[in-house]
Amino acid sequence: MRIAILHGNNDAYGASRVLIQEISCLLSLGHTVAVIVPNPGPLAEEFDQAGLAATVIVDPGLAVLRLSKIADLLHPIRLRPEIADADVVVLWTLALAAYIPLLRLKRKSFYLSVHELLPSRLGNLLVRLLLAPGRFPVCACSEATAAWLERNGVARTRLTVTSPVFDPVTTVRAPTLHAPFTLAVVGRVNGRRGHLEVAQALQSLWPAVPSHLPVSGSTWRLLLFGAPFPGQESALDAVMHLIESDPRIEYRGEAKSVAAIAGEIDAVACFPSMPESFGLVPVEAWRVGVRAAGFADGGPGEVLPLVGGIAVARTDAPMTDISTAILTLERSVRAREALPEPSTVNPLFTKERRLTLLTQVLKRAAARPTRLAVRSR
Repeated sequence: MRIAILHGNNDAYGASRVLIQEISCLLSLGHTVAVIVPNPGPLAEEFDQAGLAATVIVDPGLAVLRLSKIADLLHPIRLRPEIADADVVVLWTLALAAYIPLLRLKRKSFYLSVHELLPSRLGNLLVRLLLAPGRFPVCACSEATAAWLERNGVARTRLTVTSPVFDPVTTVRAPTLHAPFTLAVVGRVNGRRGHLEVAQALQSLWPAVPSHLPVSGSTWRLLLFGAPFPGQESALDAVMHLIESDPRIEYRGEAKSVAAIAGEIDAVACFPSMPESFGLVPVEAWRVGVRAAGFADGGPGEVLPLVGGIAVARTDAPMTDISTAILTLERSVRAREALPEPSTVNPLFTKERRLTLLTQVLKRAAARPTRLAVRSR
C-alpha cells in the first residue's frame, strides 16, 4: 500500500525517533512511504543513515496544531496529491488532528498515532471533538496516554498501545564514575521538560561554588541538552538566565541520543512539570548502563521500574520531590547497584511485537471508512 505520513516536526526528538521505527516496520511489510513535514530538518538524513527508502516532502502549508503558531490554522486545509492518492494516511501526533474531519469527509483510510498526554481543558476538548467520534484506529504511545484518551470518549476497542522499538542489548554495564557526579537532562527545551526545575533543585541542595573556582571543586555537575521549538525561545532564556553565573551547569544544545553523551554523564533526570506521554530517555539510558530518575506518573512512570530507575511520587512540592530523587539516584549510582538484565527488558521493545500490532492497525484502518455525518437542516 501507499502510506502517507503527516508529521508536524522535522527534528530528532522522541516522536520523530519513533516515527523512524514506524517507517522501518511499514517498509518491511512491503509498503511505500512518503512523509510530509512543515519545514526542513534532519529527518531525510536520519532516514538515509537508517537505510530507509522513504520520501520526505516539505510542505510549509501543513496544518499543525501548535500554540506558538496558532495563526497557521487560519489557512484552508487541503490534501496534497501524496495524501489524496495514498491508500492509508497516518496522522503522526495530535498536532495533525485538524485533518481528521477532512479525511473522514473524503472517506480516506487513516489512523492517528498519539504521542501526547494533555489532560488540560484544551487537550480534553480536542480529543472529545476530533478523536472520540468515528471508528478510525488510534495508537497510543503508553498506557497512560491510552487511559487519557479513553477518559475523553475514545473507545478502548479503537486503541492500540505501541511501544518503541529497541535493538536487543546483550550486556548493560555502568560507565566509569565521573568527578564530580554528572547529571543530565535531555529533551525539548519548552518550559515543561524539567531543565529549569532540575537546575533549581540542585542549586537548592548544594551552595554555589565561587565562579572563580573550577567545576572540580563542586560535588556535582549538570549538563542540559535540547533546544526549543520556534516560539518557545523564552523557555531557553529562562534556563540561561538561571545558570549564567553557575559554572556547575552547562547548556550543551542538541543531543542526538543518550548513547551519544553516555561517556560524559553518570545519570539522567526526567522531571517534567506535567506528566509525559512516554519515557524514551530512561530506556535509552538503561541501554548504555546509565540510571534514570523521574516522576512516577505518565509514560515515564511505566518504564522507570522496568529499567531500574528511581521513581518518586509527584506532590505539590516539586523541588523537594526532585531533590529527594536526585540524592537517592546519586547514592544508587555511587553504590554501583546493578541495573535489570537485558533478558527482562529486551522482550518489551521488540520489532516483532510492533509489527504484529501495526499489521492489526493497518487492517482496521484500511477497512472501508464511514463518511463523516453531516446533519441536514
